[in-house]
Amino acid sequence: MPRGGPRLRATNGKKNLVGERVEERRKEMQLTQAMLTARLAYVTEGNWNPTLQEVLHIEQGTRLVSDVEVVSLAEALGVKACWLLTGVME
Repeated sequence: MPRGGPRLRATNGKKNLVGERVEERRKEMQLTQAMLTARLAYVTEGNWNPTLQEVLHIEQGTRLVSDVEVVSLAEALGVKACWLLTGVME
């Protein structure tokens, strides 16, 4: 049985706030999900080798994303982590 109460979710019911912007930026850069997984492996020096399914679940908002993963996604996509989280450019 899981401990604690239900996990906090975005107002739209999704498990993360970054997924839509990850997909938006990936498409802007004309990257496939496979290309993004390769970039993530590169920027993390092989410490995170996400599967295509992981990227799909991040983009769909059905997977939690850690703070370390947000930073790596931002680096791989050439944006600031703040933008992935809030949608606000600084």
